[in-house]
Amino acid sequence: MNVCNTVSFAKQQLIYLLYGERRIYQLEAKLSILTALARSKPGELPTIRVLTDQPQAFDGWPVQVIALDPALLEAWSGDGGYTHRRKACAIAYAAPWAEKTIFIDTDTVFLQAPVQLFQQVDAGHFLVDELEMSWEQASRHHYYSAFTQALASAGEAPENDLQLCNSGVLGFALENASIAERAVHRIDAWAPFAASLHTIEQIAFSFELHGKQINQARGIISHYFAMKPFIHAILEVFFARNGDRFDARMLEQALQVPVQRPEPSWFDRLTAKWYLKRMPRKTRGIGRKLLYGSFIGSDEYQRACKAIWWHSAIEDMRRIGGFDWSTGWPQGLPRLREADEQVVTAMARISRAMS
Repeated sequence: MNVCNTVSFAKQQLIYLLYGERRIYQLEAKLSILTALARSKPGELPTIRVLTDQPQAFDGWPVQVIALDPALLEAWSGDGGYTHRRKACAIAYAAPWAEKTIFIDTDTVFLQAPVQLFQQVDAGHFLVDELEMSWEQASRHHYYSAFTQALASAGEAPENDLQLCNSGVLGFALENASIAERAVHRIDAWAPFAASLHTIEQIAFSFELHGKQINQARGIISHYFAMKPFIHAILEVFFARNGDRFDARMLEQALQVPVQRPEPSWFDRLTAKWYLKRMPRKTRGIGRKLLYGSFIGSDEYQRACKAIWWHSAIEDMRRIGGFDWSTGWPQGLPRLREADEQVVTAMARISRAMS
């Protein structure tokens, strides 16, 4: 670990931000860094900088650590306490340190070398994770309705072709470093919407990128935000096996870590479909999750994800209601192996006791 009091100027920098004591986010960042290192040829690796209030977590890692103190993090949260304002502030903070900057969320892995991201960034081109929808589409979506209507009423709505981006990756050249500061101003102006619209930070960057040349990172990175519970279980297995201090021998192994939700074989999926065909549509998804959790398990990573499938099914059952676990396996659910049913029953009873 190289904790920096002063930061030297770099040609290319890859920036991570993480704060708080939850170890799983540190593991996310470490896997991402391992894949960045493993995919890079000699001389191609960008300067990797980790902005964190837990610098000791990266002791021994081949990264530059920028230690963040509590007062700075508190200031970055702003008067409204919007968590993701910190991300925009961190990007603005780091932007002057390099000719090209790419910020990347911790829940990502590299499928190709990071240099391929930097090749898509220059004074006239920006980089995002992906483009998700147009403003016209967002205006018809209930999640955005209050916000889009408020901007329309105030005469501040953009053109319909504005593209809302996922800012899990954001890349820009030094000439465009002010984009983050402008995004922070937009976040502050839209603070009344932040409580119900958790993507205000992404929208702010999208407004700043409107009319610009935008490239997308998908295909070079995988952003697994929608599968976090599964990947978190997999990360625990990987780092329990290898330790979470850096070792060069981890590089090749990191590329073998699955970053997709584990599913049964095609034959077992077909079997599950056959089992569920007479099950009511309302509960068919619950049955599928129970069976998928029971069918997977051919390696250590898959076995770690069994409980994730089952916990998701139990959460669905809790929302629907009407499932009685007091006398054993509820009627209407597909039968599993006896040992699996015992585990699921125990999980369901614990969940009910905690709710």
